[in-house]
Amino acid sequence: MVSQKECRETVANFFSGDYSITEGRVIPEVSDLHFAKEGKEMELAMMFIDIRESTKIVDGFRRTTAAKMYKSFLWGVAKIARMNDGELRSFNGDGVLLAFIGDSKRTNAVKAAMQMSWFCKNILKPRLEGYFQNNNQLADLEFNYGIGIDVGNVLVVRAGIRGDNNNDLVWVGNATNYAVKLSSITDDGYNIFISKDVFDKLHKSSKYGGEDERLMWESRTWKGMNIYRSNWWWEIN
Repeated sequence: MVSQKECRETVANFFSGDYSITEGRVIPEVSDLHFAKEGKEMELAMMFIDIRESTKIVDGFRRTTAAKMYKSFLWGVAKIARMNDGELRSFNGDGVLLAFIGDSKRTNAVKAAMQMSWFCKNILKPRLEGYFQNNNQLADLEFNYGIGIDVGNVLVVRAGIRGDNNNDLVWVGNATNYAVKLSSITDDGYNIFISKDVFDKLHKSSKYGGEDERLMWESRTWKGMNIYRSNWWWEIN
């Protein structure tokens, strides 16, 4: 049980004094940070992938069917991220936050996004179409998703309360916020949205595709910012 006194004293303690911030060279796990006033700061490419209209889907599905969808979605996203030197660091049911570090973080994140797009379109969506067609609540709905990627300095701290299931890492920075916001853009036929900073430093393998090496990205303005969108995917062999 928590008291008013404990609430006031604990929050006052969080806000007082300086935090010990060190440079991170690997993507941290929960066990790498303590509850003390410490954190890791590093430049990361942050990706957020989100299932569109997930509330409607879950409302229309049996719970076991929704669980099958989420298990499949999380498994595919996690496997593809790890294959591209990325790590899944937060999952809230319909959205997944992933982090990429190193000199190739932008290119790796974008390649992973295109492979996740292939997975969603060619593996997960066909599996779900039958459930949609045979359900009056979902008959007019199409399984869809959005992916956003941004890059920048991110401060990682451990938050919550002590105990195995009551705390997690918090990823603080514009890159995290913009990755989430970019993933929420609804643009028919386009599922991947990246910031200009990500696009400008992409290796050509994640910038051009097809036998004729066409540019896979289109420039757009979003809330006064220059961003890029793509409807390409990267097939997994």
